[in-house]
Amino acid sequence: MTNKQLDDLYLMEQDVQDFKYEVINIKENLEWLENKHDFEFSYEDLLNCIKMAPPKQDINNETDFVDANLLQEILQGKEIFNELSQMTLCKARARANPFEKIKNVFFMNRAALKMANIDAATNFMFTNIDYDPRHKNPYSPYFFADVCAGPGGFTEYILWRKKWCFKGFGFTLKGQHDFKLNESTCISPNTFQAYYGAAEDGDICNLDNIRDFKSKVFCQTGGLGVHFMMADGGFSVEGNENLQEVLSKQLYTCQCLMALEIVRPGGHFVTKLFDLFTKFSVGLLYLMHQCFEYVAILKPNSSRPANSERYLIGKYLKHTKTTSIIKKYLNKIVYDLCEIKKQSIPLIDIEEIVSNTMLKENVSFFNYICKSNNLNGLKQSVALKKLALFGRNPSLIDPRQEKIRDKCLEFWRIPNKPRIPDSKLNIEDFIQNTLSKPEFMLVSSRKILNFNQLIETINFENEWFFIPLASCYKNDYCHFYASVSNSKVFKLQKNKWVKTKNIRLNKGSLVYGELVKEESILENDEKSEQISLQIIDALRLENTSLADLPFQERLVCIKTFCQALNFEGCPNNIRIRAKSVIPLKSIDKNQLINFNHNTNRYETSLDVLGFNSKEEHFFVNSILLMNGNQGYSFDTTYVLRVQVFINESENDKSIPFEKILDYKQKCNNVSGHQ
Repeated sequence: MTNKQLDDLYLMEQDVQDFKYEVINIKENLEWLENKHDFEFSYEDLLNCIKMAPPKQDINNETDFVDANLLQEILQGKEIFNELSQMTLCKARARANPFEKIKNVFFMNRAALKMANIDAATNFMFTNIDYDPRHKNPYSPYFFADVCAGPGGFTEYILWRKKWCFKGFGFTLKGQHDFKLNESTCISPNTFQAYYGAAEDGDICNLDNIRDFKSKVFCQTGGLGVHFMMADGGFSVEGNENLQEVLSKQLYTCQCLMALEIVRPGGHFVTKLFDLFTKFSVGLLYLMHQCFEYVAILKPNSSRPANSERYLIGKYLKHTKTTSIIKKYLNKIVYDLCEIKKQSIPLIDIEEIVSNTMLKENVSFFNYICKSNNLNGLKQSVALKKLALFGRNPSLIDPRQEKIRDKCLEFWRIPNKPRIPDSKLNIEDFIQNTLSKPEFMLVSSRKILNFNQLIETINFENEWFFIPLASCYKNDYCHFYASVSNSKVFKLQKNKWVKTKNIRLNKGSLVYGELVKEESILENDEKSEQISLQIIDALRLENTSLADLPFQERLVCIKTFCQALNFEGCPNNIRIRAKSVIPLKSIDKNQLINFNHNTNRYETSLDVLGFNSKEEHFFVNSILLMNGNQGYSFDTTYVLRVQVFINESENDKSIPFEKILDYKQKCNNVSGHQ
């Protein structure tokens, strides 16, 4: 090494030790790029933008959107990955990165902290979407998708923050990097389900997989899609760090296409990207900019400063013709990229998907991309120099790590506590810890066996509610269900707690429900049967006590909980759904219970849940009447419940449903006449 090189190294060491060029902002300066105008273009216009060229071997000349000297500094800085061993790099990074001590706190891995960081930097726009006036809906969970994100750190953060109020759909590669949310010690994974597409492999670069995932998401979100999607795809580029952007272009595009396919209008999107220097990458960002009201590029503090990782954030997806055109166009690009990838040695590749002229004519977009690349590039360049220095000098360490860790966790609203094993409960301890007087659960419903009893017991004008049951006089299918872990559920049967199979309830839940055999009419007119746990009422939903809430407020929580917990396409799991509960005073106006002359039985229609179902119902043998007086707690409502049998096969103990309707109609006529 020459004297000049030694002098330069000494000056660099002094600079790094003084931290003169390393800017630390606990709250990142997130700058949004607003889409103020819709740029009109046709699908054919976009097709004309496609430019093919031989595959890139380097990105040294990609200087349209970044300072040329800075690009060379970054590329040269990355040579440290080839110079030092992996072990030396890991040790150097642990000492050089001012944010390294954050680690994973009580989550499975660091990815959870990345999403916590991104959420905080965006003023919690993801986990506070339930407060957004565009989306606020107390009768449904909020839906999200976690794509290319095994083992599931992003989802772990979301469910830790929002519990069963949010429901997640996962899509990632099967195998080593699959979701492993069962290993989490801070959430219940029951409101999350992974799907793997038509090919059952979780490959997002397969268009059939994208379409299959979309169909499953839409089926379970009322055809609206998710409120937000997160994507964190990546793969090892060891030895090719300077080409990471080029090697990842197909992954970039597929994740963006998936978002446009499954995010509902007004929803959000965040996805991992790397360098953004090539015309292809910038063109993709331009198209996404056209689809959202706002976009931003963020390098979160939780992302190691020496790497190229950054995140594209889209806020409020636009439901416009332009969005539809771009979605169609990205389908075409993904298909072409897949065809290119099938070649053993590709001789041609897609270099541009939006013309350079179009990119530069949108001045605000062009300036935003250049500014982002230069600012993030400068930070990365400094971090790479610092990493190299710490790699060559094992005695160097950044002394600010602990202090920065505390400040970051405070800003992200993450408790500073360690990961501890999930506590285990037995059913007896759970009931004893949950209820001071559990004896009320043993009280049987009052049986109404004739019409005079019904008139004496029920006042149609009071706060009574009626609930169709499959239970008959001889067989009662209504029981309490208690969950002592996310996979261990007990049923109170004949005064004993018995372990059940194939029922998923979040740990800590205590509900009252009926196990029902439901019948589906499929699209091909064939019939199928499935078992469902239809929840009537609840004392606890995970760690939320409902015991003192009014009956109707409990019903709202139960509906959300059941929607979040139930996933179709899981053959081994019993369905979870909320019972239909209707005010008794409207029983004569409601068509909930009907007589089927073909089967000679009463039945009630259900919301269609199955992927291939067009109609679902179950046969009704009795009605449960619950007193929903505003001042009644759970135990009072439960103890006062009344059961009326309407199955005509038991004439000595049943009341024909039509007679109940006729009596209610007469009451209405008398009341109206007065």
